[in-house]
Amino acid sequence: MHTFSELELDALSEAFNLSLGEAAATFSAIVHEEIELSVPTIEILSRDALTERLTQGRPGSGNDRLCRINQRFNAADGFQTDALLLFPEHGSLEIVRRMLGDDTPVQHITELEQDALAEIGNIIINSCMASLANLFGTEMIGSLPSVQSRSAATLLDDRDADSVILVARISMNMAAHNLSGFVLFIMDVPSITSFMAQIRRLFRLPSHDEPPPAA
Repeated sequence: MHTFSELELDALSEAFNLSLGEAAATFSAIVHEEIELSVPTIEILSRDALTERLTQGRPGSGNDRLCRINQRFNAADGFQTDALLLFPEHGSLEIVRRMLGDDTPVQHITELEQDALAEIGNIIINSCMASLANLFGTEMIGSLPSVQSRSAATLLDDRDADSVILVARISMNMAAHNLSGFVLFIMDVPSITSFMAQIRRLFRLPSHDEPPPAA
């Protein structure tokens, strides 16, 4: 897989810090708590490598379910990406509970959960992508969010085995508990090349003539 240079990692981290910071401020107002974001860690992984990472990192050996909020974006300058926001399922239930009010029993919100989580996806993902679009000076058009609950082991089964995934891992810390989330950007190699060209232009990094190789 392609390995980012140190300068590229720093630039990507700064771009995601700027874009996710605005999303966190809006999200904080909804759940009535201060939200702190960690510095993103950035990687490019294959589908199978990311699945292995997700399953190894969970205490239930991949059996704990994850909530996946997915939107498709097309940028005016050529790159396409599926943006995925992931939370542990138990954490997503707590977020919905906070949106609806602390006195709402979890067992009473199942009918509202999907709509509420789709709205969370709209807020966080769209805010992130809108900030990136502003940084790049381009336009990004997104689909409506879809919400699914899957095990970590089957989370990406609907993706081709040779999919290339740009992973920005963040931690979202709420006062009452520690909630870890992931933002994933699934792109093909030409889209990653276009995206990285925008990052290099924005931060005035040296240009690369060669696209990142596939696995």
